[in-house]
Amino acid sequence: MKLRMNTFGKVIALVFFLLIPIILLYGYSYQVSVNVVRETVEDTNRNRLSFFMSQMEMMIDQLTKFPVTVSRDYNIKQYFDSRNSDESRTLLQKQLRIADTLNIQTATSGWNNQLILYLLDSKEILSPDYSVRYEENYLLNPGSRKWLHRSSLVYGMYQSYFAKVHETDLTNLLVEVRFTDDNIKNMLSTLKQGGQREPFLYRTGMEPIVNYSANRILVNRIIEQLDHSQLAYNGSLNISLDKQKYIVNYIRSESLDWYLIDIVPLESIFFPITTSRNLFYTSVGLLMVLSILATLLLYRNVQKPIQLLLRGVQRIKQGQYSSRLRKQPNNEFDFLFVSFNEMAEQIQELIEKVYKETLQSREATLKHLQSQINPHFLYNCLFYIKSMAKLGDQEAVVAMALNLGEYYRYTTRLEKTMTTVSEELKLIENYLKIQMLRIQRFHYEIEIPEAMMGMEIPRLIIQPLVENAVIHGMENSLEYGMLRIHGESKNGVHTIIVDDTGPGLPPEGLKELQRRITIPLNEEMGCGLWNIHQRLLHMYGGTSGLSFSQSPLTGFRVELRWEDMKSSAEGGA
Repeated sequence: MKLRMNTFGKVIALVFFLLIPIILLYGYSYQVSVNVVRETVEDTNRNRLSFFMSQMEMMIDQLTKFPVTVSRDYNIKQYFDSRNSDESRTLLQKQLRIADTLNIQTATSGWNNQLILYLLDSKEILSPDYSVRYEENYLLNPGSRKWLHRSSLVYGMYQSYFAKVHETDLTNLLVEVRFTDDNIKNMLSTLKQGGQREPFLYRTGMEPIVNYSANRILVNRIIEQLDHSQLAYNGSLNISLDKQKYIVNYIRSESLDWYLIDIVPLESIFFPITTSRNLFYTSVGLLMVLSILATLLLYRNVQKPIQLLLRGVQRIKQGQYSSRLRKQPNNEFDFLFVSFNEMAEQIQELIEKVYKETLQSREATLKHLQSQINPHFLYNCLFYIKSMAKLGDQEAVVAMALNLGEYYRYTTRLEKTMTTVSEELKLIENYLKIQMLRIQRFHYEIEIPEAMMGMEIPRLIIQPLVENAVIHGMENSLEYGMLRIHGESKNGVHTIIVDDTGPGLPPEGLKELQRRITIPLNEEMGCGLWNIHQRLLHMYGGTSGLSFSQSPLTGFRVELRWEDMKSSAEGGA
């Protein structure tokens, strides 16, 4: 079956087909912009880190050269030459001059630093800071000959560098260079510049050096990730924390052997692009909503009236000539609706007139056929009474006479055209008891819900179906048979089903029989089933009528179906 799309569906599809290429192109453009911005930001961050690292390395390199400059100072050489011969007062004066020299030397650097001289042979300390203590294990440890990060009672954290002077007369001299990590923290704070980035110095297993306004929680979580990563000399990492993404750029310091880390949240980088994207998608969403509203307006004023007209035409085609269309106020289709209703009314009047004339003719034919069949049925019953009387079976004679009398009392009452399901079932039971006395090769079951017993139906509308089942399914069969009658009601539709164990009909025969009861009656057709189907269809409308199928009892099944009058009227409207 070829799928057909209505006007409303076509407009909706057109809107989507117009918007989808725009969204795809914008998505591609957005991705290109993101990649370009990401690359630009990464390059900029690497350049900033490299410049920061070169400045820090330059300051450290300057501090590294201080021991060489100090060891060549004349005052220090003079002190070494005369420390064993001069008086204490003279030595103290020379020590003060050395302290002044060290102060002058430290003042030449941009960082706050401190120079300390250790004389290994005499375990002396020459420094402006009189709180320094001589720690032999620390001084003689080879691991101390590099930049270290240790705690201090005075400054907290500081850096140390040792330089041993190799000149002959100064072999016992060690020069220590100290600077507090406040110098690095100041530079890190300058690098941060109040932004959302987080620069810090990192080394595995060591406490990081962070700027003064650092987010320690974020720094610690990033360090947890870095501890499990293999870092090269420089590069960048993409790390996700709590559904937020960060770019982590890093570069290693040659002198300190620490890594300078810079954390940049992607959200801050892509915020303008994301805002532009959100505005675009919001505009597209609003445009789509407006388009849908426009198509809904088109649907309400054009598509829906067309559908109502099509449904009305379909109902007329199906024989529901009482169908009418409701008027649509303030709509151009009002004239079409009025014309359709007038046409349907005229067709209904003509059909009803022709139907009544045809039905009267068919009912006369049916009565004529019944007058031919009933004498034969009565003769068989009287012959049965005669036979049972000769055999002396009084009970059979009484049963046949009572059921036959009740049967003809019901069928000869012509004052009413309607009856109840309960009264119709009494007639069927009389008929079946008569046939069981004659045939004696079948039994029957009747299961009708109590709620259906009081419903009104046309007279003699179920009995012909039961009679067909007995004559064609039971009477000519030598095997023991079964007849089952049951009913059901659902959603205003009531059904009485008659099943038998007779030979039934093949699928082609069922289809042909179903077709023949829906076409006009001709002289070659039997009028019993056709008459019942047409009476139900024109009295109740909708899906009322007869339908045939193969019975679960392996025989023939006929379903008699009628709708409530109220449901039929609403369906026609």
